[in-house]
Amino acid sequence: MNRTSVMGLACLLAAVLTACAGGVEPPALSGSPVPASPEPLYPAPVSTETLEAYRALLEGEPGALNRPPEGLELYQVTLPPAKELEYVLLDLDGDGGAELVVQRVGQPALFNAVFHYGDGELSCWQYDIMETSCRDYPLRDGTMVRQYDTGTGPTRYSHLYSLFRYLSDGETEETANLTIHEDTSDGGVETLTYLLDNEEVDQDTFEVRFEELVESQLLSPEEWIPAEELLD
Repeated sequence: MNRTSVMGLACLLAAVLTACAGGVEPPALSGSPVPASPEPLYPAPVSTETLEAYRALLEGEPGALNRPPEGLELYQVTLPPAKELEYVLLDLDGDGGAELVVQRVGQPALFNAVFHYGDGELSCWQYDIMETSCRDYPLRDGTMVRQYDTGTGPTRYSHLYSLFRYLSDGETEETANLTIHEDTSDGGVETLTYLLDNEEVDQDTFEVRFEELVESQLLSPEEWIPAEELLD
């Protein structure tokens, strides 16, 4: 892999990291049909009742949360102070209402979470306060990305992007996955391997699809709202 190709990849990844730090119906890949979603998805409508539930959560009111994510107890789901958070309201499950997506300002890998209000109950669908190499972030049409950057061997570093949608019960359905493996030989030569839905493709094909599925649908840093504004 020549230096120009490596630098191109670096720019591609940097663009995603920058957008997500402030902060798709994606085109369906072969064999991966994507269900249609109602409009509008962003910004999503939110009822007064739902907004009050989200406000109570961010204010830290006891009993604001009714259902923790699988594997956690209610007492384990704690949020950083509102002044350290930013949020967006997006329809992630296609029901026409807004879920609350929150993350730590400037450091989404240190905290990100998704909350849903329905049938008079506030549920936590996703909660990440420990895994700094992995994080979830939303795209403009309500698709979520789970990005995992990690060493998968002594000479391999990988960037994994799993795209998924939430279902009405908080379960998820994957719509696409994209992977970049960086392998370094004993002589220091770097080789990049690109996968779309686990099938190897060339760099140009990967970058075109990555732009379609992820980059073109990223929220800008300005679209993330300081959580304190929801409490005003």
